[in-house]
Amino acid sequence: METEEQQLEEIRHWWKEHGRTVIAGVVLGLGTVIGWTSWRNHQESTAEELSARYDTIVTAVTAPAPDYEQVRDLSNELIADHPKSSYACLSALVAAHAAYSNDDATTAERLLNWAIDNATSFNIADVARLRLARIISTKGEFDRALSLLDAISAADFAALRLEGRGDVLGAKSDISAAKSAYDEALKDESLQRNARQRIQLKLDELAALGG
Repeated sequence: METEEQQLEEIRHWWKEHGRTVIAGVVLGLGTVIGWTSWRNHQESTAEELSARYDTIVTAVTAPAPDYEQVRDLSNELIADHPKSSYACLSALVAAHAAYSNDDATTAERLLNWAIDNATSFNIADVARLRLARIISTKGEFDRALSLLDAISAADFAALRLEGRGDVLGAKSDISAAKSAYDEALKDESLQRNARQRIQLKLDELAALGG
């Protein structure tokens, strides 16, 4: 059996041959941990910054006297600085709403198209499609509006998609098809009360037209 002195000598000999490798591994391991921690901290810091910038945009657009130019400029800056972030797409949606409310349909369309092309989630893209369909429908681009609505895939937007189709078809004077779309929308059991009342009102208005 080896004595403690022999075991210690073997350890010293092994360490002499392999110590540098072990130290290097430890250093690399620490570097990985430190690098991961730094990256995570950077990501969290960036997310906080983007959240604060987005909140500023929302505050500006919901102010008693919204400054459209400020909303537009702040949104453009965020989109330019972080085009791949979800906040960029959300800012585009907010700015598009502000643009359309200020009779700037061209900018609204551009922002909504950008949101569709760069959306980080299907839901954001589908919200943009719903809003863009409404805008271009008012310009008489009914087929394009219907194509946008048909591209909506999120199950949560099924009733809104059908309501949108009813709106477009009604504007197109296809009353029968519009009523069918509204009827289908009302079958969605997840519809909230206000949405159900809104769709029912539209259906009643079409019925009053004798369609």
